[in-house]
Amino acid sequence: MKMNFVRVIFLMSVACACANAQCPANSLAVIVNKSNPSESLSVAQLRRLLIGDVRAWPDHKAIALVARDPSSKVFQCSLSNIVRLSDAEYHRYMLSAEFRGEEPMAVQTVDSDTTSARIVAGSAGAIAIVDANSVAAVSSSVKVIRVNGKNPGEAGYPL
Repeated sequence: MKMNFVRVIFLMSVACACANAQCPANSLAVIVNKSNPSESLSVAQLRRLLIGDVRAWPDHKAIALVARDPSSKVFQCSLSNIVRLSDAEYHRYMLSAEFRGEEPMAVQTVDSDTTSARIVAGSAGAIAIVDANSVAAVSSSVKVIRVNGKNPGEAGYPL
């Protein structure tokens, strides 16, 4: 029995390492509406925001999460690098909000980074995670947020 437990732990760590290998450093960027006063978030703050534990910005505007479709690499890397839950665990957590007596978080699912940026540009409280390679194309309409004090592409950027 003990041998099987050790084997399961080993296989789980290999699976996690493989998932992270598919999400190279500097592959994601966080965008918000230009009117958002926030300039930087920590990974921990971003995680709490993405799982719905934080529902408003410091200026009291409601957070509107714009998420890529669950099959996209951006969504999968967000789960792996930020939320640190599997797809099933994340959806179960989000659905369980109602049973915790909370209002379910409104999440708008989109099929591209361009659509994410368009929605974020039009909604004061919106936030989205996009592919870092899309930042140049969308940055004129949205604000790119630093994560742990670093911009995408800088040494030490955590996403």
